[in-house]
Amino acid sequence: MSNPGLFSQCLFVFLVLLQLLHVSHADVGTAAHYRPPYLPTACYGSDVSQFPSSNLFAAAGEGIWDNGAACGRQYLVRCISARVPRTCIPGQTIQVKIVDRALTSVSRPSRADTTMVLSTTAFGTIAKPSAAFVNIEFLLIFLKNSLTFFAEIMSNSHHRLFLLLLVQIFHVSHADVGTASHYRPPYLPTACYGSDAAQFPSSNLFGAAGEGIWDNGAACGRQYMVRCISAAVPGTCIAGQTIQIRIVDRALDSVSRPSRDGTSMVLSTTAFGTIANPSAASINIEFQL
Repeated sequence: MSNPGLFSQCLFVFLVLLQLLHVSHADVGTAAHYRPPYLPTACYGSDVSQFPSSNLFAAAGEGIWDNGAACGRQYLVRCISARVPRTCIPGQTIQVKIVDRALTSVSRPSRADTTMVLSTTAFGTIAKPSAAFVNIEFLLIFLKNSLTFFAEIMSNSHHRLFLLLLVQIFHVSHADVGTASHYRPPYLPTACYGSDAAQFPSSNLFGAAGEGIWDNGAACGRQYMVRCISAAVPGTCIAGQTIQIRIVDRALDSVSRPSRDGTSMVLSTTAFGTIANPSAASINIEFQL
């Protein structure tokens, strides 16, 4: 390269663009809804000013509660699917503020153990209010913090390229947050491979895809790293256990019914029991392709 300085500048701009693209990555999960009364909340007590004027707010499920750090976080949320066709309102994306913890909210959710619980207004903006829950894509809004990070790096020309390369490496390990239930035999036939017994891995670590990751059948054969991160009952997760499962079925059509409907995935008995107490109906998970 005849101009090393120009090369460094171009590389820096390229990495910044990659970082901005990563900010647009959305997680897949589930959302229920709840009605008034909303006060007091786990985040801000009885302070009525905590609610945005739009009334677009939510309570965090255990998967995103983050020991209270979720308070005040804002998410872009859209409905992607539901058990009943045409439940989602096309083209609607909302921005919600987390003001409460779903596990302890005064008003109980329409469905337990979802990723988040939306206010009546928020839920009704993206889906039919008659639905108990929907599958969603949700994105934490932190672009402002990312841009501040870039500004700080820009002030240190000696380390900026190295730090940005590290950012890219760590982004590769990004996992989605969702929920998992379990199902028992019989497992055949499956929506992916019919009655072929060879579809199941010898480890018996497999699962059925929820609507949020079914992807019109493209999920068949995909393999996910899955770990339990929390549950309604403390001590449910088996610490330090991460499994690799293969998708062989669609949860909506599986012969054996899930222990809980509407989860991100449904794990085989062996898979679920490896990462959590088998008596739990569902758990919150991190999962990654």
